[in-house]
Amino acid sequence: MTFREKLQMVYPGIVKENEKIKECLGYYEFADGAECIHDCEKCWDRVIPGTDDNAMEKDDLKNGMICELRDGSLMMWLNGVLRGIDEWCGDTGNDLKDKCGEEQYDIVKVYTTHGLSLRNMLKRTHLKLIWERKETKEMTIAEIEKALGYPVKIIGDIHESNQ
Repeated sequence: MTFREKLQMVYPGIVKENEKIKECLGYYEFADGAECIHDCEKCWDRVIPGTDDNAMEKDDLKNGMICELRDGSLMMWLNGVLRGIDEWCGDTGNDLKDKCGEEQYDIVKVYTTHGLSLRNMLKRTHLKLIWERKETKEMTIAEIEKALGYPVKIIGDIHESNQ
């Protein structure tokens, strides 16, 4: 998603299609400190980090971003390392998974925070989600039926017809 698309989503009708935007995206709360490149059209047409099909990578993490790990804990990204109140983790790979295969340390969500103290920065009430890992969920037919609330009949896989 580009900053222009986000503007249209947050403020519908504010900009007509193909209309030039003449104000700095830094004036909008959803820009989250995006660097100004002094060319408004190019700024607005940039892709927001982490919004293009699960493409958040280690280089997209900025100091002060809050990361939720697979085990549900929250840590701050600071100087290339995940840091918590009582622990830290320095083995984050480019794909935001733990390099040593410790799945509980995989980053599954990334937030910005508006908390003022370190403790408040790590409170969920002060967080704004900017990225979430999209993973395939494995389920049995019984689990699918329970989730849907009614029985299902599997008739084939859409992927089979495309081969």
